[in-house]
Amino acid sequence: MNQRQQELLDRLNRSGKAVIEVEAEHFGVASMTIRRDLRFLEKNGLAVQTKKGAIPKPKIYAAPLNMAEDSAVKRKIAVRLLEMIEPSSTVLLSTGTTTLTFARLLAQQNLPMTIITNSIPIASALFQTRIKVILIGGELRTTSLDLVGPAAEKYLSEYHIDLLVTGCDGADAQQGFYTSDLNLANLEKLSAKVSDKVIVITESRKFGRKALVKFAEIADVDAIITDNHLKAIDRELITRNGVEVFTT
Repeated sequence: MNQRQQELLDRLNRSGKAVIEVEAEHFGVASMTIRRDLRFLEKNGLAVQTKKGAIPKPKIYAAPLNMAEDSAVKRKIAVRLLEMIEPSSTVLLSTGTTTLTFARLLAQQNLPMTIITNSIPIASALFQTRIKVILIGGELRTTSLDLVGPAAEKYLSEYHIDLLVTGCDGADAQQGFYTSDLNLANLEKLSAKVSDKVIVITESRKFGRKALVKFAEIADVDAIITDNHLKAIDRELITRNGVEVFTT
């Protein structure tokens, strides 16, 4: 992959789409050159071509990794979150790779607490522990083993949650937090409403990247846990809204 193709891929993942004419103007090359680059990305499983350009290739479900195989950054975030959790609390643990890492850490600690989740991998990670697991019902997403939709929303609306822990596909220090799935965004919005406190756990590389749907404003969350590579300007913008930022 050459430098232009890598930058094109980065732009594609950040915006959620690539329009051939727009990218040709940005790079100062012919439209055919961009079309060839997109064919290259599609051939390598990184994009799906459309009539006018391309979109990122949807992520498919992969079998859960062991805790030892999770990224070091995610593990540090999970450990920091564990220090902030009241063992007797009821926690709504949303879908995502970082929240799954936290679930595996919880399973190791085997704390007597209640976890509500829409994620089948998270529920599986907590199986046969002292943790009480409530798996909300709903429609299975086509790209991952998570439950969403009106049934999940109705089920969740009956609960009161002490703490919502969620991740994101993208974040903006001024605009808020994004996900690539509309149904998941609707569930996340409701999750925040029924929870006393909201914590977002995410890697700092997600900041400056937007996905399809915004599910929360910055001011809608109480705290963010991320790694120590968060830009100073992003941290300043976040804390202006009264949101605490914890780095690992």
